[in-house]
Amino acid sequence: MPGKFPTVGFETEFFTIDESGNLVNKVDMLTDLLKDKKRISGHIRKEIFHSMFELGAYPGRSLRGVWIRYLENLRKVIDVGEEHGIKLLPLCMYPGKSRPLMRKSRWYSAQSMFLGKQKFSRAIRICAFHSHYSLPRGVIGKHTRQIRSLRYSKAKSIFLNQYNFLVASDPACITFCQSSPFTEGEHFAKDSRTMLYRDMALEENGRRIYGLYVEHPLFGGLPNYEYTLADLKNMSAKRKRKFIEMMNSKGLKVPPKLQSESDLKFTWGSIRVNKVGTIEYRGTDMNHPSYLFATSYLIKLAMDAIKSQNLQMLPSDIGLKNPFKREDDTVYLPPFYKVKRVEKLSTIRGLESKRVQNYCSALFNFVVRNTKKTNMKRLLPISRMLQKKKTVSDEILKFVKKKGYTPESVPNNVLKEVAIEHSERLSKDVDQMIKMLSR
Repeated sequence: MPGKFPTVGFETEFFTIDESGNLVNKVDMLTDLLKDKKRISGHIRKEIFHSMFELGAYPGRSLRGVWIRYLENLRKVIDVGEEHGIKLLPLCMYPGKSRPLMRKSRWYSAQSMFLGKQKFSRAIRICAFHSHYSLPRGVIGKHTRQIRSLRYSKAKSIFLNQYNFLVASDPACITFCQSSPFTEGEHFAKDSRTMLYRDMALEENGRRIYGLYVEHPLFGGLPNYEYTLADLKNMSAKRKRKFIEMMNSKGLKVPPKLQSESDLKFTWGSIRVNKVGTIEYRGTDMNHPSYLFATSYLIKLAMDAIKSQNLQMLPSDIGLKNPFKREDDTVYLPPFYKVKRVEKLSTIRGLESKRVQNYCSALFNFVVRNTKKTNMKRLLPISRMLQKKKTVSDEILKFVKKKGYTPESVPNNVLKEVAIEHSERLSKDVDQMIKMLSR
């Protein structure tokens, strides 16, 4: 992906459900139905469970063009599935009780062994959204597939500023895409996925919930700001070394292929530098395409501005009260501890929290400063969300309340209704997005 002009790409993940809203293990059936449609089948990848799959798109310079091609393919996947009683669910976690069937994989087994089988099984029942932005040319070695050591380089400066921006923007992006207030019929956060998957712990009202990486934040926690490529390179090597040590301590055989893997493979946090030459933001819930597009477009506008205007992302005390405040070519980011606090507030309370509201608005206003009207139209889902102070998670909770239930006691049949409603809404959202982007 690296080249003279920046490119973008992304992956989305879906659950398969039936016409009654039950989670069904029918991904293999769906892929078989699509195997003759080469344009589509080449973008589908089976995920860890038989009820989950990934649909991606070829990267390109135009985010609009990439999304149009993707949406046209998604439209066909939806149509083929529905002809055979398979519907797609665009939420991050299946809300009701379910029995997903896991695929056999040495890689998954190894992670399960040292992260804890029960915790691992629960935390990975998730569908997420990953967006990729090509790195400035020269940051990743062409043959080594590792971060290079660059002393004097404009590419290095651009990349580090983009990286630190993504770290600071994470709590807001979590909010814009949150769609998982329920998992296995249980409610404990607006964003169950982030709570279960990261390095968080929730201990209140006698309830204790621990994230998958609570004991191993090196692998799955939000990474800190970085100031040199050497630090990033060293951290990547440390993750790989630690991972192999943990496998050895559990008596697991380390395959030679794993030992020779790029150091960049061993992180599952929200921001990952990839050996193919992209910086991947993987911190958000799966959601309807309109929210995913708006969020990825917001990030792209910021990434482009950092490059074209040579913006310096500076963690500073100024960012404590005025996150993303810009003075000339300097943008003040909040200290990392503040980012972590807002990350947890966003995960548990979302836009109910005044701090989260202010943080999200600050990021949005920084990016859209002096932006074109066309850009604003593409960002409408986020601007409306900030005005109404309601995310998709809030909409799901409102639906449950209208049915006469509290979040703590929702019958499974109501949660199946949630699944059906959002499956049907997905189809409409796809058509509206194609229409909007094709103008």
